[in-house]
Amino acid sequence: MRSVTFINYIKTALRNIKRYKGYSFINVAGLTLGITCCLLIMLWVFDELSFDSFHQNAKNLYRVEQDYFYSGETYHVYPTPYPLGPGIKAEVPEIVEQTRYKGLGNVLVKYRDKAFFEDRARAVDPSFIQMLTFPFILGDPETALNEPHSIVISEEIAEKYFGLENPIGKIITLNNKHAFTITGTLKNVPTNSFLQFDMLVPFDFTRETGQYQDSWSSNSITTLVQLHENASIPEVNKKITKVRHRHVAESFTDPERLRQFNEDPMTQVMLIPLTDVHLRRHSGSGPSSGVMIYIYVFTIIAFVVLLIACINFMNLATARSAGRAKEVGLRKVVGAMRADLIKQFYSESILQACLALIFAILLTASVLPQFNALVEKEFTMKHLLQLKFIVGMITITLVTGIFAGSYPALFLSAFQPVKVLKGAFSRGVKSGLFRKVLVLTQFTLSILLIIGTGIVYRQIDYMQNIKLGYDKEHVIYIPLRGDTRESYEVFKEGLRDNPRVLNVSGSWEWPAYLGADSGGAEWEGKDPELDIRVCFNAVDFDYVETMKIEMVEGRTFSKKFTTDTTGAFLINEELQRIMGKESAVNERFRFWGIEGTIVGVMKNFHFKSLHSEIEPLAIALNPSSIDYSLIRLASGDIPAGIKAVQSAWERIFSDYPFEYHFLDQAVESMYQDEITTRTLIQLFAMLAILIACLGLFGLASFTAEQRTKEFGIRKVLGASVPGMLFLLTKEFSKWVLIANLTAWPVAYLLMKRWLHNFAYRMNLGMDIFILSGLLAFGIALVTVSFQSIKVALSNPVEALRYE
Repeated sequence: MRSVTFINYIKTALRNIKRYKGYSFINVAGLTLGITCCLLIMLWVFDELSFDSFHQNAKNLYRVEQDYFYSGETYHVYPTPYPLGPGIKAEVPEIVEQTRYKGLGNVLVKYRDKAFFEDRARAVDPSFIQMLTFPFILGDPETALNEPHSIVISEEIAEKYFGLENPIGKIITLNNKHAFTITGTLKNVPTNSFLQFDMLVPFDFTRETGQYQDSWSSNSITTLVQLHENASIPEVNKKITKVRHRHVAESFTDPERLRQFNEDPMTQVMLIPLTDVHLRRHSGSGPSSGVMIYIYVFTIIAFVVLLIACINFMNLATARSAGRAKEVGLRKVVGAMRADLIKQFYSESILQACLALIFAILLTASVLPQFNALVEKEFTMKHLLQLKFIVGMITITLVTGIFAGSYPALFLSAFQPVKVLKGAFSRGVKSGLFRKVLVLTQFTLSILLIIGTGIVYRQIDYMQNIKLGYDKEHVIYIPLRGDTRESYEVFKEGLRDNPRVLNVSGSWEWPAYLGADSGGAEWEGKDPELDIRVCFNAVDFDYVETMKIEMVEGRTFSKKFTTDTTGAFLINEELQRIMGKESAVNERFRFWGIEGTIVGVMKNFHFKSLHSEIEPLAIALNPSSIDYSLIRLASGDIPAGIKAVQSAWERIFSDYPFEYHFLDQAVESMYQDEITTRTLIQLFAMLAILIACLGLFGLASFTAEQRTKEFGIRKVLGASVPGMLFLLTKEFSKWVLIANLTAWPVAYLLMKRWLHNFAYRMNLGMDIFILSGLLAFGIALVTVSFQSIKVALSNPVEALRYE
């Protein structure tokens, strides 16, 4: 009996959908766009939350991180000392295994006549492969990295160098010096892992290349540990901190410094779950800057867009309530109970939601390639078929159907059949007010998205166009690897007289982000209680000239002063301010084991992203330490300048491929999260507005239909077309205006909080709120006017024919 009743509900729902084609189309189209938005965001959110959860022992894997305390400020870092991993494994019983992980930079890889720079080569302990269960294709994970010159490569690298050949046992050369035997291949690392690599070599290779630092005070590598099942994280943190403090204390030879360190060690070590690393991305001072904020933002956006679609459904249901009142009355007369009617109306709304889900899945599949390109993911239809995703889709559909159908199910089912069949039913004030509140809510949410889109766009534009304190245009940088450093001076001299090259210099740090920092800066008159971290870079001559950094005092490095090569510093204004010196030039300064004289003070410039404030910076002259060549090209024919540089490179470094990057693009890449956010918010804001317009169009159509006779009489009595247009649009315009006034303060508070993620941010002026309001008003006016003009221009005879 129940199955027959259910089938009857479905048949009736299908008949009603067919009967009200226009309204059903608007409902299904709106829900389709809303659910599509939810599916795309759900794909992204699930992926972000799944980082490194695929490892067999994921719940027991942690990254070692540290907090440093400098003059009351906490400075968080995730690099650790080289000896930390083996040291804590030997002394902390809760640690089952450890592995160290270090990037090797751009490595020249050669096999026969193939040679490429690869930037995803990593040095790891052999235990890395057992701790982290990246799937192997060939080789034995238990022994793959046991030999000193063994190497494990990804399937992408295997195909790149060996095609269809079996790579096991083949020998490749790194940086023209080091021969490695391939002992394993593994599947390409999934995009949902923060550990991205294409090649793994034994960690002892860092000793062979001179990179290894046997110091407990120098932080350079990532350390991962696996704990026993029931280990207490706070207790393990205390034990690791104690081990590190003891080893650091052993390095002090000055009794006074040892006493100060023991009284205030300034460091605390903690373990962060591997599955949380991607979500946190916390480094430096201030709040964590991970991706959680974007997960919250896009989850809210998905909810907002779907809510707007549901409001469409409810709005049109209230508008059609009079038309369905007699249907409800007749059903009650023939014996239908209220519960039956509630089931009937919910069947209709859930059926439309199910239809929308089918269309949404098809639409999602069709836009996946474009969405993947936008968010840099590799989603396929297989992701949609995962159990958690199927459960999510069903949940979204049912919740949408029930919420959207709640008004007709609960309100219409309560009609009294006697009053309805006597014609005493009226939609009344409450129904009209409810509909207006829905329109208000819908446009308030849409305007919030428009304002959010505008502010994100302006902030990114602000970051991309702010004066950085140096000129990033027309500058390329070339990574120096292997023995290219040995002939760098020859390369530099070869470009000096080229008219297409203005300046050549070099930098130890990546030019767009000078990230190396440390404590221990000393100068005459320094307060013993002052603890600061100073950023550091080693450069070549002409660095300031190549980057076009302004000097405020003193001079730059010069070959005219032979002492510059043995001990000279440039500092920025921020460091001079902290030193408390009116003029720091000629002051003695000691940092990172280098002691010398400050020869010049640079004007503050942004050497990190604008998320961070300008920090104290010291630059030393050390041409032998540079890892990047910086070349400023003459403006005009940039391709010709690059060709000239390439010609010089290939003449001197014939064994190394020519690889260059533009500095301005490197700077822009630091804001990729914000750029992606801007694009996604623009996309979803457009979807929200489109859905809102669909609903407004349907509501305007219904209103125009209801007032056809009224306007027929008005036209007969001499009303003008503009006058009737005003009457039709003023009601909707009023509610859009109120929606603006409601949305503005909410948007201001939300976006002000988001802007606090940036140390340097745009001014949050009123113009963007006014422009967003005018845009929303214009869109609403155009949507309503389409139907208004149609009614205003209609023949009144047609409207009054049957009166």
